Amino acid sequence: MKKISLVLSIFLLSIGLFGCQQDTESLEKITIDSMFSISETLVIEDEKTIEMIKEAVEKAEKQSGIVNMADPEFKIALGEETYFLWISENSGRVMTTEDTHTIYSLSENSVKQVNELLK
Repeated sequence: MKKISLVLSIFLLSIGLFGCQQDTESLEKITIDSMFSISETLVIEDEKTIEMIKEAVEKAEKQSGIVNMADPEFKIALGEETYFLWISENSGRVMTTEDTHTIYSLSENSVKQVNELLK
């Protein structure tokens, strides 16, 4: 009985450690594709810029209500996840390509940073 408990404990610990390892995996690059021009792709490999974009997306606030958006301006590939991006001088919105019924608003600071990057 103790042997089964020990094996089960080790198994659960291994799963937990593996899961933590996956979360801390860093991205080597992010691509931002213009949805209006096939030839416009921005590839970002700078660690500081990658962190800025990840933070902008992760800290975006979920918006309530029905999502009725125009075609997205950009598509952002962050590792395994892909987002649509709408951005203007004063506001920015992101949506995962997996859940097109939910939209998230970027912070004012994130909007400024992303606009600087896209210039």
